[in-house]
Amino acid sequence: MLVIAAGILYGVGGALMNSVDTALVMRAHEVSVQAEQGTLGTLIPSVGGDVSAVQLLDATGRPVASSVDLAGNESVVELPLPAPLAGGGPLTLSSLPIGEGSYRILTLPSHLRGRPVTVVVAMSLAQEQRSLADLATGLGVGLPALAAVIGAITWLFTGYTLRPVETLRREVARISASDLRRRVDLPPSRDEIHRLAATLNDMLDRLDTASGAQRRFVADAAHELRSPLAAAMVEAENGLRATDPDDWRRISRVLLADLGRLSALMEDLLVLARLDDPAGQTSRRVLDLDDVVLTEIIRARHMTEHVIDATNVHAAQITADPGAMTRIVRNLLDNAARHARGAVAVSIGHSDGAVRLVVADDGPGIAPEHRDRVFTRFTRLDDSRDRVDGGTGLGLAIVRELVAAHGGRVRIGDPPPTARGATYPGVWVYVELPNAGGPATVT
Repeated sequence: MLVIAAGILYGVGGALMNSVDTALVMRAHEVSVQAEQGTLGTLIPSVGGDVSAVQLLDATGRPVASSVDLAGNESVVELPLPAPLAGGGPLTLSSLPIGEGSYRILTLPSHLRGRPVTVVVAMSLAQEQRSLADLATGLGVGLPALAAVIGAITWLFTGYTLRPVETLRREVARISASDLRRRVDLPPSRDEIHRLAATLNDMLDRLDTASGAQRRFVADAAHELRSPLAAAMVEAENGLRATDPDDWRRISRVLLADLGRLSALMEDLLVLARLDDPAGQTSRRVLDLDDVVLTEIIRARHMTEHVIDATNVHAAQITADPGAMTRIVRNLLDNAARHARGAVAVSIGHSDGAVRLVVADDGPGIAPEHRDRVFTRFTRLDDSRDRVDGGTGLGLAIVRELVAAHGGRVRIGDPPPTARGATYPGVWVYVELPNAGGPATVT
């Protein structure tokens, strides 16, 4: 506020001084013309509204002509003139013979009846100084009052503007994690507040969806864990009553099967937990996918009696996490072996700049309407619900999420119309991943 007041005073003071200087110049030129024309006497006549005092000084500095208010007075200034006056510029002086207060002085060289003279014009600054004083007083009183009014208006306007935001805050504060179905009311105005409320509702929709998915996952996991645990408890109770060694061996085999299924389920759950954690970053490097596939085929051949055909596994490099690729191939081979009647085929090739991994079996296949659903967590179709051989229902879900995390895609499609397709009429799983150094995402 002080800066504003100082700026106003400076601007008004400059304008007043320019007005005074203009009047001085005009009066000096007017008197100079009259002197050179020889029309001036010892008394310089004034003009209407003239507030200036005028003198003509000869070469010695003695007054040879003066206006009425300076008649009989000594010289206003002494020769030689001060540097600013000698240069033709106006100068502010005080304590002049004219009277008290400050005066604005301007000099102009001229001639009077052939003799050189100096025209001196002086103008009192008392009126201008009073005007500036009155203005300063007004600003001292008016600016604080204006600032108070502006502050009050700003406070009221800000409060009115932010009132819908406060309403949104209170509504959001009432929404708890156990009641994510509630939504905030959309204000009628189509402005930023309306868009903020819509964004909050979209965020609540996503949170509600994620919370529901988490609750379903926990419920499904608890259900899946309960079955092998209950079976193991039953067999353990049978073991307490068993006396025949053959019964102990049978019970041990059943217990091992249940514990193996429980261990596989726990391992899959840990993998999904890591995938759901945004902070869980994998370590990726360039690796040979064919090496990973052939290693897992050797492992699978020791786990199943089915024939696993690897004749079409060709060299291919990708940028991926080795552990994730091992999990993808292992889950696909385990799924194929579980549903195959007698044979599984694996191939690696290239398609549209991407590496394509295909795992096929000669099992009963999957109806087209179920091909997307099998990639959902804990999904099992009717023919794979056996407690021992049905799997955890997480294998293909893990494959899909791992492939997506590597910028690829996975799908179940029809076998190609070739003799090979007729040999493996069951499930054909196609996995496409970016080449090493290729695009980050397969489209």
